[in-house]
Amino acid sequence: MKKIVLSFTALLVAFASCSKVDKDSTKRVVDVSVNPEEFLNFESTKKEYNAHTGNFYNGVDSTTVYGAGYVKKIDDTLRGYAVDICINAWVREILGPSEGAIVVSMNKKGGQAKDWTGAKVKPENFKPNEWIHVTDTFKYKSDFMNDIDEIKIFAMKQNGIDFFDMDDLRIKYIFHK
Repeated sequence: MKKIVLSFTALLVAFASCSKVDKDSTKRVVDVSVNPEEFLNFESTKKEYNAHTGNFYNGVDSTTVYGAGYVKKIDDTLRGYAVDICINAWVREILGPSEGAIVVSMNKKGGQAKDWTGAKVKPENFKPNEWIHVTDTFKYKSDFMNDIDEIKIFAMKQNGIDFFDMDDLRIKYIFHK
């Protein structure tokens, strides 16, 4: 667990330079690309060859449950905003149905999860050992966000014997009044 926390912290620092913020008074957009070619420091989950794009991708299984991701700290300037979190990634598994997910964890101060949900491959879209495009949007109201300190988004797989691979993760946070 300590390794995971340290890795998320390292990723946060690395990705801070990739974010862009639109400073409209009623809407703020943060667009993040999690690119394993440059930033993936999860050596135990970093895989090479047969990536969706580039040379590297993230692969997790039920032994190495948590993979690469991104941590968005919620500062005081975002209090009172609702947020839409748009996930866009490519995932792959060999055996079906897909048992991995790209998890969105909404955490209070101290790291306690207030909400935990995941973007999964729909059963009808699953194709063995092929990259599948996954998109999903999660919406949280402003009153829910009042005590949220951070949003973590990462690959996860708790069950199954094969790997859940993720590449080309893009996250868009749309904060709005």
